[in-house]
Amino acid sequence: MASLKNNPVRGEFSLIGFEAPDGLVPVAVYGSFASAGDAGLAILAMGKAYWTLVHDGQYVVCVAAVDATSVAAELRAISELDASPRRYAGTRYREFTFGYLSFLLYALLLVFCYRWQQGGDVLSQGRSDSLAMVADGEWARALTALCLHGDLVHLVSNLVAGMGFAFFVARFFGAASGWFLVLTSGVLGNMLNAWVYYPEAHYSIGASTAVFGALGLLTGVGLWVALSEAQESWLMPRWFMPVFGGITLLGLTGIGDGALHGIVDVAAHISGFLCGLVLGFVGAIFQRAFVYLEQQRYWVGLLTMGLVALAWASRIS
Repeated sequence: MASLKNNPVRGEFSLIGFEAPDGLVPVAVYGSFASAGDAGLAILAMGKAYWTLVHDGQYVVCVAAVDATSVAAELRAISELDASPRRYAGTRYREFTFGYLSFLLYALLLVFCYRWQQGGDVLSQGRSDSLAMVADGEWARALTALCLHGDLVHLVSNLVAGMGFAFFVARFFGAASGWFLVLTSGVLGNMLNAWVYYPEAHYSIGASTAVFGALGLLTGVGLWVALSEAQESWLMPRWFMPVFGGITLLGLTGIGDGALHGIVDVAAHISGFLCGLVLGFVGAIFQRAFVYLEQQRYWVGLLTMGLVALAWASRIS
């Protein structure tokens, strides 16, 4: 019979009456299958096998007896890490909910604009145009271009990638503030891209500039954490890993997103990434401010949607 006293089981649960199969030892007990699954992933990452058994409405994670000590120590360390608040330069780390409604609004906006652009002069009025933006001051195009797409594949790829990266941005900055930062990264990226190409004529469309802005935001957060948190000595600079990871993802995913007429606008991707990197780094420093902004999330959300509406109103009026 297993017991809390004789085995490295953690958690406020009872194992009275539990019989572990021969050769197995319980190392953790959970009240939900999802929590047990998370522990299982950690065990698999150690290269060990595990079994989840149900006992009296509880989920008992067992491993081979020879692995019990090391696995229990690893799970205990993970538990202590989860229980302790993380700090960034003296600021308590806050993890927000991702706000599923904002993701639905993002999808509806892109789908609506894609249908809308099939008729009329929407595409020419809303696309990013380096000459019109820099020479004529039509900077609203930097935002409207994010809503337009070349074809269905282009649209779907930005829907999927945008939601994927934005999910993690929202977890750190809050859903409303996170989407505002993603939008801002995309707008600034399109502005920078237009300036880079000017006085050459250059046209582009697509939310990918904002998508890579979201990747830049995450890289900026990682860069700030790497520079601010106390660490043991490294063989490389602390900033190298998050920056290298962000640039690697930029290279891997930045080659398959089409711009206007199927041409990949690499400069727009890089511009969005760099703008997001700066915003993410600064935002991470002042992460405490986003705790307050989360309380005003409806106003922040309305501001974001209002900017989109205002940009389009200025282009089609």
